[in-house]
Amino acid sequence: MNIASAGALGPRLGAGREADVYACSDGAVLKLYRPGFGGHRTETLALRSLEDRGVAPRLVDVVECDGRTGLVVERLAGPDMLTLLQRRPWRLYALARSLAKAHLAVHRVQAPAELTGLRQVLATRIRDAALPQHLLDFVSRLLDGLPDGDRLCHGDYHPGNILLAADQAAVIDWGAATRGVPEADHARTLLLLRWSDPLPGTPLVSRALIAAGRSVLAHAYARDYRRGSPPLRQTRSWLVVHAAARLSEGIPAEEERIIGLLERARKGIA
Repeated sequence: MNIASAGALGPRLGAGREADVYACSDGAVLKLYRPGFGGHRTETLALRSLEDRGVAPRLVDVVECDGRTGLVVERLAGPDMLTLLQRRPWRLYALARSLAKAHLAVHRVQAPAELTGLRQVLATRIRDAALPQHLLDFVSRLLDGLPDGDRLCHGDYHPGNILLAADQAAVIDWGAATRGVPEADHARTLLLLRWSDPLPGTPLVSRALIAAGRSVLAHAYARDYRRGSPPLRQTRSWLVVHAAARLSEGIPAEEERIIGLLERARKGIA
């Protein structure tokens, strides 16, 4: 597929920090990365490793457009899981099962050797998190005691990154994929489900409803993931490490809560 300029693209379907998504011909979409972002390399490796696994859209081509790199991927008809949860909250338990089932399927895949190790990524993010020295020392020691792995890890696995077409879950947005242990990626998802902050401007009543719903979703997802996984022994440690790394994302509304979590963890382990 040859796409020489943005003028040849269809309508823009979405925009994020790193890339824009456009409709294009033949039942595909183009994810066009902005200059300076290299997520297309990681996403290409991840999607190629997932080909014929039934849990991600198919990578069609890698193209250049106006000096930007883009990935042409299969277009899937269906809402994302977050939208479906908001529209049909009574389906929460069934959707939690789908969330866990697709995550377990991802974790059965051996990651390409070219993907960066998850522990390396976390170490860098923790150094960038501007933690007080006593917490930095604590989290760094905790990370040093956690294992490497060779499984494919998504890095940002949550309902907004799951498309549902004919009740088949497909995982999108692989720009943060790494190589590691499944339990670490699972812990990141638990962190996002339990503690990530709603969008700015969300009314207090809506925040309360979101908090209650996400607690139930997190519990149901964790239960179904455990049922299909080997025994999980270090989830809490990975959760603490991910919480520290989350601070590097610069979300002010979460900072006080995360620092409190880290302080409690340090005192509980000391």
